[in-house]
Amino acid sequence: MLSSIFMSGRLGEVIGEKMRIVEVDRVIPGPSGYYETDRFPVRTMSGSKSIFMRAKVGSYVTLKGRIEGDEKYGVIIIAELDEILLVPEGTVRV
Repeated sequence: MLSSIFMSGRLGEVIGEKMRIVEVDRVIPGPSGYYETDRFPVRTMSGSKSIFMRAKVGSYVTLKGRIEGDEKYGVIIIAELDEILLVPEGTVRV
C-alpha cells in the first residue's frame, strides 16, 4: 500500500453498489469566512449489506483506508476499517 488515509465526517448519499459519499468539513474557513465541505467517494471492502451502506445519511463516520484511482470517479478512498455513529430515528439533518 503506497497511501494511507484517516478521515472523519458524515455519510452522504449512496452512489454505487459498494460506494458512498463521505462529507468532510475543513478545519480552516475559506475566503468567505465559512467552513467549506469536501465530498469524497468511498468504496467499502464490506458488501452492500454492511452498516456503512445501510446507515442513515448524516451519520458520523471515521475510517481508515487507502487512495486509489477509478475510471468513473477519479480518485477514490477504499475504506479498510470504519466506525459509524448512527443518527437516532426522528433526527432531522440540517
